[in-house]
Amino acid sequence: MRTRLCMRKLTDDPGNLLAPVFPAYRQTLIEGRYVQDIQGRYFAAVFHFGDWLRSSGIGMRLVRHEHVCDFLQNHLPTCTSKRHTHSDPKHYRSALQLLERVMQAHGFAVPKPTTAIDAELQAFDIKMKQVWGYADSTRSARCRTIKRFLSKCFNSQRIDLANISSDDLERFILGDGNRGSSSARWISGSIRCYLRYRQLLGDDVSHLMRAMPTLARANPPALPEVLTDAEVAALLNAFRGDFPRRRRAFAIARCLIDLGLRSSEVAGLTLDDIDWDLGTIRVANRKGRRADVMPLLAPTGEAIANYVQKERPSTTCRNIFVRTSAPVGQPVGRRAVQATMLAAYDRLGWDRSRVHVLRHTLATRLLSAGTPMPIIADVMRHRSLSTTVIYTRLDTAWLSEVSLAWPGDIQ
Repeated sequence: MRTRLCMRKLTDDPGNLLAPVFPAYRQTLIEGRYVQDIQGRYFAAVFHFGDWLRSSGIGMRLVRHEHVCDFLQNHLPTCTSKRHTHSDPKHYRSALQLLERVMQAHGFAVPKPTTAIDAELQAFDIKMKQVWGYADSTRSARCRTIKRFLSKCFNSQRIDLANISSDDLERFILGDGNRGSSSARWISGSIRCYLRYRQLLGDDVSHLMRAMPTLARANPPALPEVLTDAEVAALLNAFRGDFPRRRRAFAIARCLIDLGLRSSEVAGLTLDDIDWDLGTIRVANRKGRRADVMPLLAPTGEAIANYVQKERPSTTCRNIFVRTSAPVGQPVGRRAVQATMLAAYDRLGWDRSRVHVLRHTLATRLLSAGTPMPIIADVMRHRSLSTTVIYTRLDTAWLSEVSLAWPGDIQ
């Protein structure tokens, strides 16, 4: 009863700063099949946030992500107001993340850059997405790195790369001299990417390119971990039996094992990517700038079809793999794909924490079968043969243990 009263009070309260958003927010909760109790908790969080915005003098159309962070990190832990419920902070965070999406989708708030650095990062991110095709996680991480770099160099002043010295560059990449080589290489790669972007805009960045410190790799790349034939068979058998979302889990596993897809690529597959007549599947390569068409092996296709026909919720979403809990029918993310496989590892009692081992396993199977390196690179969708060549360092005897037929012998 308290939840129902809370929802009626919130959705009917015209005095709340966010009241105009409530109808769209409520409809989103209903369409996502959130249970009544969670709807009440989410609305309570939004109501609290709306009151805080008003008391802070922030207009609805000026709301930015930074305000959500300020509310969650600084106000909520110390709030003693008896006017609002103080439920699990996790519910507050989820409720306000959904609020941000609803406000942007319905035009209630259009976040705009407030500083030169914000505007620069926004343009840089667009270039990485639309031209270079980087994955969301890569773009986000690089933007964070470049934001720290530009803030250190310019603070709130106008960005002028001519004012960056070689010492500035070296200090940021190497830190105080105790930064690990992998971290330094990541920072260096992010800055090189940003400098290439500025070069495309017509800026002269040659002095900065020359000043980039040379970072030696302390150790050769570790050999990829791979599964044996017996382990692959055991992993597939781990999806037998009766457990929630079994068909979805098995279809995800086949995509990873049979096709060597990355977790993000599995999450991004859509119903339109499959041509059932031709027996092909289109994979949007988020690490490159193209989409690849691959053969859809029979076991993979059967697993996907079984899931779509018998378990997938009815939804307008075109992604193949969708959520069965609120918000129902929305695409799963790469973490859900990874969690699916980690759960299978647990059922087998394996002490493994990486899903990428399945991709490594496919590459070694191809190599052990005598597949030419350029073809392996095409199947794995590597942008450079140098990425594929690492598999040639695996011991020949080990390769013979993990060989499986691909693709012609798999029916």
